[in-house]
Amino acid sequence: MQLISHAALLLDAVARAGSFRGAAERLNLSASAINRQILKLEEEIGLPLFERLPRGIRPTAAGERLLADIRRWRREQERAEGQLRDLKGQRRGSITLGAMECFGNTLLPDVIKKLHSVNPLIEVSVLIGGTDELLRKLNLKEIDFALLFNPPHRVAMDAIRLLKARPGLIMAANHPLALSKSLRLADCLQYGFILPDPSLGIREFIDKAFVELGVEFSGMVSTNSIALIKSMVKLGQSMAVLSVFDVYGELVRGELAFATIEDRNIEDEILAICAPANRNQSAAAQMMIDLVDESLRFIGQPHAGDVQR
Repeated sequence: MQLISHAALLLDAVARAGSFRGAAERLNLSASAINRQILKLEEEIGLPLFERLPRGIRPTAAGERLLADIRRWRREQERAEGQLRDLKGQRRGSITLGAMECFGNTLLPDVIKKLHSVNPLIEVSVLIGGTDELLRKLNLKEIDFALLFNPPHRVAMDAIRLLKARPGLIMAANHPLALSKSLRLADCLQYGFILPDPSLGIREFIDKAFVELGVEFSGMVSTNSIALIKSMVKLGQSMAVLSVFDVYGELVRGELAFATIEDRNIEDEILAICAPANRNQSAAAQMMIDLVDESLRFIGQPHAGDVQR
């Protein structure tokens, strides 16, 4: 089923290849034939779509706008085809989801395995990124849903699922405090902290907690990589403040220890499963969302719970 014009598909192919020759090689067509189709399309629109450069092409502003629409149309066509397959009983389907780095370690591999045990034909694409990037993808409807920490209030109000997670203290499995079930921040200052940098939402929670505690502190290392924070903590006696979702895999394997924070001034983080507004989820996407939700609730107990809305 092809609902998009041949010329539109050629335009996208040329843009992705960066030249008419490159597109011709991929499509097994002549470069001149492709160029004629694009020239005809430009004539119909009344605007140039490509700048013809000595080495390849570059989309004009009009070309960029049209390409964005074409790619959106292609995604919607793929979605429609998947829904028609669902109606025919084939249930093949495809899912594109976005998630933050911590979910790529344990939760998503397990969820995808469960999904494919039910239906091995479903195609899954995963984009790992930060909150801002994932929100942009959601707004452009380039992904079916996303897992986000601390989304803006307007997004949280429209989220499919909301969970709350109180950050905790993590440390190496052989740390002097590793057997502690709960700790005060003041008990941990002597060990130093590996900090998430300000680009990660949890940093704001950490800064507020220490300000209210009236303690000045600085991290030995700060980074936007949760993976690096965990690796640094494993190597020494430094500690970090992270969510149980960030470290669940390491906790299961006995590589890290997790203690709840006794200080009452620590706020809960909000974890949201968000989807584009005004979109009916395919059967495959809804199945994936339900599996993700189930796994999050299992991992978070007793550290996470439903947010009262």
